[in-house]
Amino acid sequence: MHVFIGGAYNGKRDYVRNWLEEQGKKDIAWLESELPMSAPEASTIVVSGLENVVAEHLGVAEDTLASELLQRLQVLGTEKELIVIVTEMGRGVVPIDANTRKIRDVCGRFYQGLFKISPQITRIWYGIAETIK
Repeated sequence: MHVFIGGAYNGKRDYVRNWLEEQGKKDIAWLESELPMSAPEASTIVVSGLENVVAEHLGVAEDTLASELLQRLQVLGTEKELIVIVTEMGRGVVPIDANTRKIRDVCGRFYQGLFKISPQITRIWYGIAETIK
């Protein structure tokens, strides 16, 4: 599993697309705002928009939701090459809207767990990559 993180509209998807192209990867499933129970047929899976998945399940207990998402990602990662693109939502800004605040908080805690299990993490900041782990 390789996680790419960066702010909204910082070039994460373009970077990953070019990065995979440079490696000659062609059999890629791009999953946006979904996390299927079973792996797609492609040899490489790119998952993004997980903040939308979190937003759809705000009624689920935070720890339960984070645990379920992490388990599903781990299963996908054992079956296929897995790339996860996540949007950094914090940076010290606390949203006024309660639901937006909860999404930010749940994503932050979920990302902490994701970063613990991911062997590779890259931050994308305005199209420039920085290896974190």
